[in-house]
Amino acid sequence: MISVDPRKGMLKVKIEDDEDLWLLNTIVSQGDIVFSLTTREVKPKGTARSGKGSKRIPMYLGVKVEATEYEPFTNRLRIRGIIVEGPEEFGLKGHYHTLSVSIGSEVTIVKEKGVPKFLVEKLLSARKLRERVGIAALDYDEVALGELRDYGVKILFTEATRFPGKRDSLRETKFIERLKELAEKIVNTVSRENIETLIIASPGFLKEQLAEAIKEYMRKVNAKINIITTHCSTGGVKGVSEVVKSKAIEDIVKNLGIAEKEKLFSELMKRLSLNENTVALGLEEVYEAAKVGAIEYLLVLDETLKNMVANEIEKFEEIMESLERFRGKIRMYSLHHDAGIQLKQLGGIAALLRFPIRRREE
Repeated sequence: MISVDPRKGMLKVKIEDDEDLWLLNTIVSQGDIVFSLTTREVKPKGTARSGKGSKRIPMYLGVKVEATEYEPFTNRLRIRGIIVEGPEEFGLKGHYHTLSVSIGSEVTIVKEKGVPKFLVEKLLSARKLRERVGIAALDYDEVALGELRDYGVKILFTEATRFPGKRDSLRETKFIERLKELAEKIVNTVSRENIETLIIASPGFLKEQLAEAIKEYMRKVNAKINIITTHCSTGGVKGVSEVVKSKAIEDIVKNLGIAEKEKLFSELMKRLSLNENTVALGLEEVYEAAKVGAIEYLLVLDETLKNMVANEIEKFEEIMESLERFRGKIRMYSLHHDAGIQLKQLGGIAALLRFPIRRREE
């Protein structure tokens, strides 16, 4: 649920999943005022500030933001700042408070400089229904199950496969039993997370064997999951990451954008290695490219975008207006997949250009 009042610079959001928390962390900047239901320990008037008599009670507070703290997959965003609105009887104005925002929370953000159009559109587009995709990667050492998200891969579990050794006289029986255990755990986890498509990857024939065990358990519990098998060179978390970068699942994950983001970043690095003038690095180069309508794809780290909204709002809006006018596209990255980490090393923002432009030093 989202509503916007551009005139007042006000944005109201209900947090429905952890992707909302990620986007909210991008939107909330230092100096914004965030209102939310929270709890705080208070003392009735006339009592000492310490000792007995204090109690934690629910209240609606407005906090002027100084910092935010978000760790993906913990389902919680912490917003710290100074209380500017709250119940008068407790004398809380001017005191520090931390809002703990989680799934189900409703928050109102007031931005003094207005709500950037792009951020509203990003929130709205995130509300569209998308296919949820999981990846199970295994070999004879380990197995991992992950779920694709816009900001990276959420690892749901990882553990040793614990298959019996070749010298074990009951190897075949134990192998089948272990496959059944893994199948049950994977199906139960996938069902709990409402994942619709499961990609199973491995070296050799393990993927087919696990797929059969999963299908057998699905029939038993009447579960409906679309199963796809593909190759990877290793199991565990590394295997999941390998599958994400492969061409085999590009069509499946295109709605989530992970594969496309990897592909675009690879193209950026290729052009840089060839010393082509069809890339822009850093805010100033990107800004100059935007002014002449040269940007085809803008690649920006979420924390860089957050900083731009807080400190470079005029340039940010001009870049966004150029993208809209010349039909450029923006792709957001996070530090929770490899391309985002590398993008940060390049300054957190870059662009693939439609035509060459001269750099300032040239």
